[in-house]
Amino acid sequence: MLHKTLPTEHPDAIGKYLIKGVLGKGSMGVVYEGYDPFVQRRVAIKVAQVESKPSEFQRSFFVEAHAAGKLQHPHIVSVYDAGVEGYRNYIVMEYVGGHTLQEFLPEKKRLPVEQVIDIVFKCAKALDYAHRQGVIHRDIKPANIMLADDGVVKIMDFGIAQLDLGGQTHETRTEELVGSPYYMSPEQITGQKVGPQSDIYSLGAVLFQMLTGRPPFLAENYHALIYQILNTPAPDVRDCRPDLPESLAIIIQRALAKKPEDRFKNGQELASALSSLFDELRYAGKKIEDLEKLEMLSRLSFFRNFGRHEINAVMQAATWLHFEAGDTIINEGDIDDTFYIIVTGTAEVTKSRKSIGWLYKGDCFGEIGFLTHQKRTATIIARSALTLMKLNATIMDQVAQPTQLQFYKAFTEALIKRLSATNKQLSRIGAQQQPGEGAEE
Repeated sequence: MLHKTLPTEHPDAIGKYLIKGVLGKGSMGVVYEGYDPFVQRRVAIKVAQVESKPSEFQRSFFVEAHAAGKLQHPHIVSVYDAGVEGYRNYIVMEYVGGHTLQEFLPEKKRLPVEQVIDIVFKCAKALDYAHRQGVIHRDIKPANIMLADDGVVKIMDFGIAQLDLGGQTHETRTEELVGSPYYMSPEQITGQKVGPQSDIYSLGAVLFQMLTGRPPFLAENYHALIYQILNTPAPDVRDCRPDLPESLAIIIQRALAKKPEDRFKNGQELASALSSLFDELRYAGKKIEDLEKLEMLSRLSFFRNFGRHEINAVMQAATWLHFEAGDTIINEGDIDDTFYIIVTGTAEVTKSRKSIGWLYKGDCFGEIGFLTHQKRTATIIARSALTLMKLNATIMDQVAQPTQLQFYKAFTEALIKRLSATNKQLSRIGAQQQPGEGAEE
């Protein structure tokens, strides 16, 4: 059957959708940025032009539309519409501004471990949902996962999905081997029927690459790559990233197991493992942060007579505040019962908008307000990036009695030092007065 020459220029509109530009091109067609004037929203329009066997190609194309269209999930790109216009088959999808994970593979752009785990966690939840709807993606890879500008993760491109409709399996391509070899499971490579565990394998390969910048298996040619995927155990991710925890390496090893039954049985199980890992990393991160804080405080004069357990008790009870240069910490005239210790940075003390002194790392202020709940007599302004520890009497009442005693001993010493400094400053001011000034009183 002969067909007319297909148009190669970009249309001004497809159906009711206005064409605004080209988002991308591939072997199967073009993806346009479009605009729906009726609901007034941006859309992405995937267009494929039929050159031969229109009915077979259209059937495959619209199985993709059906596969994605039946999925309504916050981490899967939504499909709004599909149709045929002349020689063009088109699918109208949610527009997602951002970048695919492919953009974050180079070392200089690599995402933090916690963010990678969060992304894969959300993908695992989305795939679990898709699998329960009878849809196997079959092409999970970094280029098919979007990280939107607002941080939302979206799985896209169900172009070779396998769709189970009422017990009948439909595929969007008829070739024996479909997918991206670096991320394909052993059963997908050998042409076997694939299930949810095949997508789990692919997502495990994505996780490996997002952490290391390279896929699990590398080879000089296609056949060598296939041999490795089928026969060579997946490498330990810590061979490339020794800093990663063993628990993460175990998750990746399980996801990349050769046999489907040795992998996570579904996306929810993988998501649960990642959630536990995320909590572990967050706790480990907090422990490291606490150790750093403990070291900083142990070097301050206020804590020179404290034991480490006492410093830790005060540190856990306190509120930590961060200020930028120029930020006002307290205002003259404010009523406040807070005592502050400068952990890092420099601050200026002003009264009636005149500078009367400076505060540095280890200095304290707010002693009188802490004791009497009176109005502040001066303004404190950060003059560099500054970190404070903030305490009040109510908080200190909650710590152990020995720690309270040590705290109030150090507090009293700081108060005496403050009063002595104030007395010296007043004496200097008095000495600078002109002879006879104030004699008429």
